[in-house]
Amino acid sequence: MSDTLHIHELAVECRVGVFDWERAKPQTVWMDLTMAIDAAKAAASDELSATVDYARLVTIVTQHVRQKPFGLLETMAEEVAALILKEFQTSTVTVRLKKRALPGVDYAAVEVTRFRGRRRVAGRPSASSRLS
Repeated sequence: MSDTLHIHELAVECRVGVFDWERAKPQTVWMDLTMAIDAAKAAASDELSATVDYARLVTIVTQHVRQKPFGLLETMAEEVAALILKEFQTSTVTVRLKKRALPGVDYAAVEVTRFRGRRRVAGRPSASSRLS
């Protein structure tokens, strides 16, 4: 499927960082979410039920990252990707997270792409990375 839905720069106030000073108060994390969709199916019916309700998507993701502190952007990205695959009918999701990190650096970013039905084992490369 080559159709995609993009949510660009969703700004969420949450607690993330490995240092106490980072987690002392909420900071802004910007999220880019990209999901595979069937745009033709949605267009044919012109019904919200035939596609991803992006208002619901934004609400669910925002609530999830606000509910607890995260040490790493990587952990947050993995959890957001898993949540989207669980809650929405999509075969692929890409989650890109950005936050201001260091003086003189615009932002630090982490991006993960996950596929429905493919399981990853922590610390082990995925099948596709072992083939290259």
